Amino acid sequence: MGKTIYDIAKELNVAPSTVSKALNDRSGISDRMRKKIQKYADEVRYYANSNASKLKTKKSYSIGVIYSEDLDIGLEHYFFSSILQSFKTYAESKGYEITFVITNLGNRKISYLDFCRQKNIDGVYIVTSVPGDPHLAELVESDVACVTTDIYYENLFTVISDNIEGSKKAVDYLHQVGHKSIGIVTESHYSPAARERLEGYKEAMNKHGLTINDNYIIESAFYSFASGYEAGKRFLNLKDRPTAMFIVADIVAMGFIKALKDEGLKVPEDVSVIGFDDIPFSEHFEPRLTTVSQDTKTLGEKAADKLIQLMNEKEDQRTGVEKIPVDLIVRDSVESPKR
Repeated sequence: MGKTIYDIAKELNVAPSTVSKALNDRSGISDRMRKKIQKYADEVRYYANSNASKLKTKKSYSIGVIYSEDLDIGLEHYFFSSILQSFKTYAESKGYEITFVITNLGNRKISYLDFCRQKNIDGVYIVTSVPGDPHLAELVESDVACVTTDIYYENLFTVISDNIEGSKKAVDYLHQVGHKSIGIVTESHYSPAARERLEGYKEAMNKHGLTINDNYIIESAFYSFASGYEAGKRFLNLKDRPTAMFIVADIVAMGFIKALKDEGLKVPEDVSVIGFDDIPFSEHFEPRLTTVSQDTKTLGEKAADKLIQLMNEKEDQRTGVEKIPVDLIVRDSVESPKR
């Protein structure tokens, strides 16, 4: 059986209240005593009784995470996994544990909300979700605090990259180096990020007086290499191709470029390409991908901080948006057009 606060107090010949202050980092004792108690607690592998803490505070210190696999993204997707890691690190540093919210518990179906009720979850971080999910709507409309980086919803706070500004930076750069015929590969499910990136593309094209050709707006089924490859094949079937393409995700851009390479086209000599995300492999891909970089560390930390705030303050109005700035990373996949 593990040591208790009373065991440590007896062994160090101090009051239990002194041990409690040291382990909870509260005032009222000297730094020397605090360090002595904390060092001893580590040596004897003391762990706080979380169940007792839950009963006393009526808080579980448990945060749920919703991560839908139906979008064919998966936990291995760098952008979302990186945000989730940042979120997890920040939340755990504040004393919270992370639990994945599921709809299968044992052998029965269960809603997100019922899962949270049964597991006594204080708040939920929605990483990805399927548009129109009724279980998600039920959860967001409940009294459970929720934050996301993926969707906009009534009663839901969203921390999201400035997608519109990122798209503008991409098109501005292509225009700056001489491109006037610019297309886009967007995502067919039209997630909020995809919608905003398409909106930013159109705004920048209009700002520069460039024609938006509907044939140059190509949809990708998913944020995946395979979907990017299929988009590349549709691009190859165009009779009059644009000289540059803005693609709403790096992994899609890589599949797109592979399709062009398989048909003998070169990037950027024949077509310039800009991606979005700045995943690590972008710098090592051939060619090194020019892309819009998202700050995944800040996205995850801001989401965690806001969720903890909402959980503690129990605000009635939880709708809001915080946009995180993005940067254009110039590498080798863009050059001036030859026609």
